[in-house]
Amino acid sequence: MCDVLVAMPDATKRGSVIFGKNSDRPAGECQVLHYAPGRNREPDWRIECCYVSVPEIGESMATLGCRPYWSWGYETGMNEAGVIGGNTAIFTRSFHNPKHRTTLGLTGMELLRLGLERGRSAEKALEVIVDLLGQYGQWGSAVRGKDHGKGSYENAFLLADRREAWVLETSGRSWVAERIREGVRSVSNQPTIRTRWTRDSSDIEQVARHSGWWDASLGALDFARAFGDHEHYSRQVSHIRWRRTTQSLERNRGKIDVLRMMGILRDHYEDTFLEGPQFHAYLPDFHTVCMHDSPTGFTWGNTATSAVVELDPEGRRRPVFWVAYLPPCTSVYTAYPFGRDLPEVVTTVGKAGLRVRRPTEAPADEFDAASLWWRLHRIVEEVAKDPSRRYDEIRSLLDPLERRHVEQLALVEGRGREVPQSEWDRILVEHIGELVQSLEHLEERWKIDRTL
Repeated sequence: MCDVLVAMPDATKRGSVIFGKNSDRPAGECQVLHYAPGRNREPDWRIECCYVSVPEIGESMATLGCRPYWSWGYETGMNEAGVIGGNTAIFTRSFHNPKHRTTLGLTGMELLRLGLERGRSAEKALEVIVDLLGQYGQWGSAVRGKDHGKGSYENAFLLADRREAWVLETSGRSWVAERIREGVRSVSNQPTIRTRWTRDSSDIEQVARHSGWWDASLGALDFARAFGDHEHYSRQVSHIRWRRTTQSLERNRGKIDVLRMMGILRDHYEDTFLEGPQFHAYLPDFHTVCMHDSPTGFTWGNTATSAVVELDPEGRRRPVFWVAYLPPCTSVYTAYPFGRDLPEVVTTVGKAGLRVRRPTEAPADEFDAASLWWRLHRIVEEVAKDPSRRYDEIRSLLDPLERRHVEQLALVEGRGREVPQSEWDRILVEHIGELVQSLEHLEERWKIDRTL
């Protein structure tokens, strides 16, 4: 489960492009912020992904992204050219075609990172992704501990730069893509492109008709209807979230800023007729935008990372990668300037270590007190034991911390000049230090043993 959102300049408060994503993954799958410097290697060097190796292309750009502990790829990422993107799982009819299930290929996270390393615009990143999709396909589990039949999925992507955004939806090695230059757009775990798109694979209509998924008598090809797998996968868990994020973006059109995007990503349908879950977000009745692991297991996981990025069309303001670990409603967004050294506590995963492994073979990660992600995961587990009381406790500590951080960054940005690296480092280190102190306070108050 994932939700990826974008608001274009005409829909934002100060004429910027604002991107947001909640990466929803299995509970306990650590996902941390990772910075990769640019590379310059000959094509005989190869990138070892989960199932295939991909040749280098010479010069690759630096990237910053949210990386699961077993994966080379990113759930959400950004490159030095100011291109931002995220992927989400979708399921189409081609997923059950034996032809597409015989050769292991690239995961959506790997396709995203490769697109960001090689694409200096959103459209160029899209072209990289579809070219690699055509070469390698996308069959293979991308869920730790799941075999290929249960852990594989196809992918949709939302890519944005300072000028435009693209929605790319795939089916096997076929695809359609929609250019976004105004308004708002959201994608979730279902195909959303209907009869109008900007680019496609040359075989899209042929595949639909030869497979018996569409007939000329029905009129223009409807991609979502023709290719969507309506037999094996219910849209119940995705359609409500997609409509909710779209509604929230539309309601805030012209007023969207970083803080409003964060608010949308923290949503549990509170101001709808549902009034949120019956008891508490930590006792979910359904999948929400800010996702929580259900005691009954029907949500199968949590939001692992939540990210927001603002892109200035004129390039006057440096892009900042705002990231909250775990469900953002019980976390705090932190601003990470691109290309800066990241605090070790932010980049450390659990005891399994950060390295590329097939998810079918990767060991479960385990708690490590040196990892901010795992420290927050422990807090999330404790909140779930008594959400009515502990949720308010954690927010009383984290809300002031986040407000101070936002205000501090606004003051720095307001100076209208390049901020020295030493000042960025100081701001980040102080903020992370205060966050860790807040977690220590809760661990002591709730009697959490940090040694286990």
